[in-house]
Amino acid sequence: MHAVMFFDAARQALAQAARLDEVKDLRDKAEALRLYTKQAGDSLDMQNLCAEIKLRAERRAGELLREMDLRTGFHDGTVTLEALGVEKHQSHRYQTIASLPAEDFEAHIATMKATGKELTSASTLELAKAYFHDRATRARHTVPADLPSITARYRLLQGALAEVGDQVEPDSVDVILTDPPYGQEWLPQVDALGALAARVLKPGGSLLVLYGQTCLYQAHALLEAHLAYHWTVAYLTPGGQAVQLWQRKVNTFWKPVLWFVKGKYTGTWAGDVAHSAINDNDKRFHAWGQSESGMADLVERFTMPGQVVCDPFCGGGTVGVVAVSRGRRFIGIDCAAEAMGTTKHRLAALEEAPEA
Repeated sequence: MHAVMFFDAARQALAQAARLDEVKDLRDKAEALRLYTKQAGDSLDMQNLCAEIKLRAERRAGELLREMDLRTGFHDGTVTLEALGVEKHQSHRYQTIASLPAEDFEAHIATMKATGKELTSASTLELAKAYFHDRATRARHTVPADLPSITARYRLLQGALAEVGDQVEPDSVDVILTDPPYGQEWLPQVDALGALAARVLKPGGSLLVLYGQTCLYQAHALLEAHLAYHWTVAYLTPGGQAVQLWQRKVNTFWKPVLWFVKGKYTGTWAGDVAHSAINDNDKRFHAWGQSESGMADLVERFTMPGQVVCDPFCGGGTVGVVAVSRGRRFIGIDCAAEAMGTTKHRLAALEEAPEA
């Protein structure tokens, strides 16, 4: 089929496609035709017509993948990437392209074609990454100075844990959910966290700590000096964005969540496997940030509406955002002014919305 005819037919097919296999088929045909026109020495305009269909198909595939409940490696009734015939890196690439605003995506295609440049997936991916970087940078530098630290729904304390932690009332917190910094140099902070939890948790309340495997046993011992060990929860981070531990030659797709209790556990039954959405490696608000989808799973799994949730290392405020948006009260602590500003900005936006 001539490239121009294929272009018109493919545009119409993509507009109507609702199944991933249809979109993948169009994508593969467009790529095959692009390679053929390139080898045949056809014009760059002709090659870019094919490349445009390929890109539009990848964007549509990303949209469809984002709508699915995808978990890799578990037989829980959900669709897997393997069953769909999609590699993890492909899923990440397609969803990244799909996340680029439509006007930016269209402008990129028009600019590349108008300036006689080759249209590629790589250049579109770089544009998407630059867009998200710029958006995060703008957000960090446009936080109003007069945002509140205390409302009826949250309370934020800036400063070192040892300095401001005593402002949290004893026996006032139902659950502490936090992701402290990992590593030998940060272990004193884990000890301070255990001491804080022993004081501020209500009897029977839980401390849930995401922690890296490298210093896991040291962190466990420090926390056990203050509270009773209850269980370890597996927090899954599926997708193609695994943390690579070069010194151990390990790609890790999960984090342990150490679960300690003040006295005897008084909560409800809870499953011990939580997860973030696939490829939801969200660093927009903090370099060590976790995803809203993953923190929402933990908040809903271990807390109830109306309870007080505390994050003593709140970073960009993701635990606070998911807790407050789901009807919990939140106490956040962080030593960094920039992190606290980001948290205030995100939580202040929730004040305009009704409580869950």
